[in-house]
Amino acid sequence: MRSAYCVLPSFFDYTVSFPTFAAHLHKMYRKLFKTWAHIALLAANIIYGINYSVAKAVMPDHIKPLALVSLRSFSAAILFWLTSLFIPKEKVNRKDLLYLFGCSFFGVVINQILFLAGLNLTSPINSSILISTNPIFAFVFAAVILKEKISFMKGSGLALGLSGVLILILQNGTPDVGSSTFIGDVITLINTISWAFYTVIIKRMLEKYHPVTVMKWTFLFGMLTTVPAGYGQWSTMDWTAMPLKAVLGIGFVVVFATYLGYLLISFGLRRLSPTIVSTYTYTQPIIAAYLASIMGQDHIDLVMILSALLIFAGVFVVSRQMNNNKNLSGT
Repeated sequence: MRSAYCVLPSFFDYTVSFPTFAAHLHKMYRKLFKTWAHIALLAANIIYGINYSVAKAVMPDHIKPLALVSLRSFSAAILFWLTSLFIPKEKVNRKDLLYLFGCSFFGVVINQILFLAGLNLTSPINSSILISTNPIFAFVFAAVILKEKISFMKGSGLALGLSGVLILILQNGTPDVGSSTFIGDVITLINTISWAFYTVIIKRMLEKYHPVTVMKWTFLFGMLTTVPAGYGQWSTMDWTAMPLKAVLGIGFVVVFATYLGYLLISFGLRRLSPTIVSTYTYTQPIIAAYLASIMGQDHIDLVMILSALLIFAGVFVVSRQMNNNKNLSGT
């Protein structure tokens, strides 16, 4: 009787603690999804780091920048709409469609046109370092849009990052508007600002709809502008004379750096804050510099290293407290 008596409370203990167990299980489930979100972001930025050298290798000899932009957006739109056939159908209301149209302007049109145009006029390393300022601008937009307070420490991080950008742009002395490197750097910086703004404003849609649903509409709206913009360069190309190596390179840019890259970033933004998502861009210069040096597209010098260190220091200072920020955590 004594052993049976001891078992009875134990049974009730497990019964009473079931809600606690369920809550713990739910917490583990959410943590697992956050882990996968971080993995998705790391994978996306590795792809983007490789993309600098790959895109630079195919432009402009094999394909012009605007032609590649139109091909990217058109192909990605088709891929996302095909992918949407394999997920539950979602109806997007008209107000949100209008919102996604605005998002597409910053995330697809400006981002892709200026990224490739800037990369065509600068080096892969310069481009990747400038794009690594994305977390700083993402935080600024989040502060304005989400009313996040800018502390002295975060303001200092912003100043550090911007000083790295200025050193990189001014490395050859007084800026020369006629210098292709200077123009390419400025274009890339504008592209970075546009992408940072996009990551902040698109998060609301990613929390409401499936990432594939958001991307299929974003790219559909984006291609309405990019395809006509690239038609002039597209129509004059001799596709039959393109070597296999160039075709594979363009295929990487379209399938991996556009379709898969945007999809992985969207999954990350669905679970994490825009600032945390953007901090992963600091991995891009490392990968881009390594590949560019191997491929003979560029070389690493002390100015680039100093610029990168200042930018990374600024990114670290700006983003270190974001995990505790409820307005940006997305949890």
